Amino acid sequence: MADTVNSKASGRMGERALWIPLIDQALRQYERSLTDSDVIQSVFGGMPPSSGFVDQASCSLIWTEALRLSDDPLFGLRINRLFIPTALNAIALTSQACSTVGAALTNLVRFFPIASTQIKLETLQGEDFLHILLRAQGQPHRQHIEALVGYMCRLLHHLDLDNLSLIKSVALIREDDQELELCARLLGCPVTASDEDYCISLNPSLLAKPLASADPFLLPRFVETMEGLLANMPSNNLVEQVKRRIQVLLGSGDMSEERIAVPMNISPRHLRRKLSLFGTSYELLVDEVRKEGAIRMISQDQLSLTSIAYELGFLDPSSFTRAFRRWIGMSPTAFRTLQRAGEVSKSGGAQANVA
Repeated sequence: MADTVNSKASGRMGERALWIPLIDQALRQYERSLTDSDVIQSVFGGMPPSSGFVDQASCSLIWTEALRLSDDPLFGLRINRLFIPTALNAIALTSQACSTVGAALTNLVRFFPIASTQIKLETLQGEDFLHILLRAQGQPHRQHIEALVGYMCRLLHHLDLDNLSLIKSVALIREDDQELELCARLLGCPVTASDEDYCISLNPSLLAKPLASADPFLLPRFVETMEGLLANMPSNNLVEQVKRRIQVLLGSGDMSEERIAVPMNISPRHLRRKLSLFGTSYELLVDEVRKEGAIRMISQDQLSLTSIAYELGFLDPSSFTRAFRRWIGMSPTAFRTLQRAGEVSKSGGAQANVA
């Protein structure tokens, strides 16, 4: 992957500007600043903005200059030791308030876009493995990806209160063995070389482990706040925008297309036509959001199944049960039993602990 990019696609993608003061703060450890860069001065006319969003190309330019100013090829991996942005602290608190490691991972993955829009977390789980893949959106700078790997490892270490090696290994796109050894020391876990994927491999046997930091009083309040933030995150992806609006309206009793379309300044008919171009529909997206929400809430094990049914906007629990059987191939009760036992289903729920 190239370290910098100037394509039109990357230019349109926005990244949270919170990374700019973060990078500048980290540069102070090297007795440097972004203001020392003639390129930054020329492009931005001074210090880049510290709020709102910047396009991906500009974000990559800032990382390139930070790499040059620090003269440290591991700058991105080190940054998590120097400063943690508030967005990642908020995600960490929400995850740590969960009842189990698996539920914490669910929230970590779900709310990750609040910290960065350039990387999407995906989970891949089997009977004896659990991988968190960091999928690039556009062409982010390698230092940005490695910074997020570092922050992810830090958050995961905080969930491993008994030092049971929750993180089994991390795969980075690096080839130099000496660099990999340094990376392993920085991340506090084994590091391997990868050709194309950044991946964090976890121990699936620890998903059902209770968290001493669990707080059932604060958790729903944290989740509600994070859901509001996530729903208001800008996105170039119409499908994601619609899904976020549906998530906000779940349980309200009114998830009409009009309530989705009006805040987006389009008509319901135009929304339906645009969604059809993406090969989907409003009804399919509602079904998808409900499925994701059902798996998440059952995995978190905080609400009764009846409460979950109403939270998802079903008229009665029996309708929820029928829908869940269609999604997963088993009843919500059976699925919750498997979750509590820490088992992995092969009938559609294989990724349910963290998806």
